[in-house]
Amino acid sequence: MALLLGHSAGTSAEELKIGGTGTALRTMQLLAAEFTARNLDLHIKTVPGLGSSGGIRAVVAGAINLAVTSRPMTASEHKLGAVETEYARTPFVFAVSTKSKVSAITLKDLANLYAGRQASWADGTPVRIVLRPPSDVDAEMTKSLSPELRQAIHALESRPTVQFSINDQDAADDLERVPGSIGPTSLALILSEKRALRPLALEGKAPSLSTSALETYPYHKHLYFVTGTKPTVAVEQFIAFVNSPVGRKILASNGHLIP
Repeated sequence: MALLLGHSAGTSAEELKIGGTGTALRTMQLLAAEFTARNLDLHIKTVPGLGSSGGIRAVVAGAINLAVTSRPMTASEHKLGAVETEYARTPFVFAVSTKSKVSAITLKDLANLYAGRQASWADGTPVRIVLRPPSDVDAEMTKSLSPELRQAIHALESRPTVQFSINDQDAADDLERVPGSIGPTSLALILSEKRALRPLALEGKAPSLSTSALETYPYHKHLYFVTGTKPTVAVEQFIAFVNSPVGRKILASNGHLIP
């Protein structure tokens, strides 16, 4: 893993490596840019493609200094010597391209779409489901919304020709690119990456940047920082910055609700 992530060279600045869930990476880059502008002796690198589980493993292995995850750690991960702290949550949403005219959906609608009982949208465009791997956080969160959705997704996953969008960025790319597509993502990813995606109102509740909407929208991803048992001074300083008024403003403007 250390070879995969690489080592810094040719710089005297201390380097802090952050990796984990794709939901949070762009927001981490925005926070890092503001933080390093105030701390010129520190360089922050975000490592893509690890996911929550990979980020935790990388922290434990010492390959990165700080992981961001969209799920709590398991008991076995805690035993490895990692420590988690929730820093925010963000609406878990179903999204379509901004070219689509769809603006709202219900759980019953979603079950019909995933089960293939509704094969096209009102304008005749075929429905394309952007499916995440069974082990992914988004896949499990989608299944947890209703027994009908869980059954429909299990049926889709069992098809031999099914294709999965492997990570959060792949899923967002597919949602933007494939006409008629719908799938899960987060408000934080859509806003921080300036994606051409529309988060749908779900069961009559619309996610938005207003505090009241973020608080009343019932479907959220909880986001965590994961460190080793003895985080470096740089890690502690960065986490303190995220929790500062400046850091919280960046989080809020990118679809986060601070606990």
